[in-house]
Amino acid sequence: MEFAGTISRAGTLATKLFGRSGSLVLSRVLSAAITFGLPLALVRLVDPTGFGTYKQFFLVSTTALLVGQLGLTQSLFYFLPREKESGGSYAAQTFFSLAIIGLLAGFAVYCGAPLLAHFLESPGLLEFRAPLAIYTGGMLAAAPLEASLTSHGRPARAAIAYTLTDFFRAGGMVAAAALLGVPWLFRAAAAVAVLRVFALWTLAVRGGVPFLRPTAQRFRSQLAFALPFAGSAVLWVAQRQFSQYAVSASFNPATFALFAVACFHLQVVDIVYTPMSEVLMVDLAHAQTPSAAAGAFRESVSRLATILFPAAAGAWLLGSTVVPLLFTSTYLAAVPLFLLATVEIPLWVLPVDALLRAEGETRFLLWFSAVRIVVAAVLVLGGIHFFGLAGAIGGSIATEAFSRVCLLTRGCRHLGLGVRAAFDPGGLVRIAVSAAIAAAAAWPLRLFLHRMPMVLASVAVYGAAYVLCCSLFKPRRPAPASVDLSAGRTASAAAA
Repeated sequence: MEFAGTISRAGTLATKLFGRSGSLVLSRVLSAAITFGLPLALVRLVDPTGFGTYKQFFLVSTTALLVGQLGLTQSLFYFLPREKESGGSYAAQTFFSLAIIGLLAGFAVYCGAPLLAHFLESPGLLEFRAPLAIYTGGMLAAAPLEASLTSHGRPARAAIAYTLTDFFRAGGMVAAAALLGVPWLFRAAAAVAVLRVFALWTLAVRGGVPFLRPTAQRFRSQLAFALPFAGSAVLWVAQRQFSQYAVSASFNPATFALFAVACFHLQVVDIVYTPMSEVLMVDLAHAQTPSAAAGAFRESVSRLATILFPAAAGAWLLGSTVVPLLFTSTYLAAVPLFLLATVEIPLWVLPVDALLRAEGETRFLLWFSAVRIVVAAVLVLGGIHFFGLAGAIGGSIATEAFSRVCLLTRGCRHLGLGVRAAFDPGGLVRIAVSAAIAAAAAWPLRLFLHRMPMVLASVAVYGAAYVLCCSLFKPRRPAPASVDLSAGRTASAAAA
């Protein structure tokens, strides 16, 4: 009971901070913690060969999951909130299509395992190709589970599905590796994928999500939205990962390790940004007027800033201590790069891609993603040539800044606003100043404390100072105009 109460209170706090996306953000935080702990546990249970096979197993399956959905899962955020009566058709079309794609992908992975094992120099992929095929196909077939729940106005249930998936997958894999050996590690992952497929279709049969007969006309309209989005998503993933491939090709593995450590904290962006942008798409679909859509966008920007600005300030405050603490003093050279990479975090307070997807601008996103890859190639490769690793990170930051500005300009056309009116500059400044003052208040602790005691004390002081500054800088509502009741009564009497 006490544990359930703690979870409930955490969910209430997350809802206050992030609105209806609070439960999804909380689930991503829990999932991130589980995901972070899984390799730390497995590396102690299996030998380096087994651990390497585990990494290759998920590299292949994750790539197939990102590419194989063809934008169908993401299209649910567009169609389900808008099509009240026929939304079930779009859900059914997605479920059936991804079930077929999952079967084909699983078959392709099973048959192509010898080539994959040779290309990736991983014999284990051939040995465990059956669980790899089942896991890949199952995860693709069950991909619409959380999206259909969120689009149907049930983000809390989607959050539970996210968290339970990662919990059972991590727990099952660790238990299987500890009790039964390496082969069962991969079989446990495959079993979780099968359970997700069962959960999705159970929801459909019992009416937990909309489900109606598909039609050819609706499927064509869904593909018209989904396929350009799929192309833009693939290009977006390529652009986001371009710097990693460029650094890997330009430097030795040890130098690439410094780059990876310097950027490890950027995952906080996905934890917060993805669920909030998904909920924003649903809110924009429900908005009846441009002013309502603009209000939803401003609120999303404000909520993202509430967490991302303090996260960036906290990273600058603690980066020089946390990096060697987590990764040992071997990676001290990554500290300046870590601080530079943190500059990208505040850029993600603008969920402009979600705004354009909600407005059906998938064709624009497709060609803009192609332009963005060219910009990334020029800036990242040029940065590497002139400034080394710092240039690669700087090129990525410049590319993201360019993208945010361009997409915001396009999105403001749909909101009927100027660029500056699309968000509250004063509110963003207050949040940024609060975070900066809080970091300055915690900074002197490094003169008296070191390592983990300094981190814990700094977090406590930083958090308290930030909350205090936010309360002090919070704009006050104007007092209502006073009314002279006696004068009103006198005037009424005179009129009578």
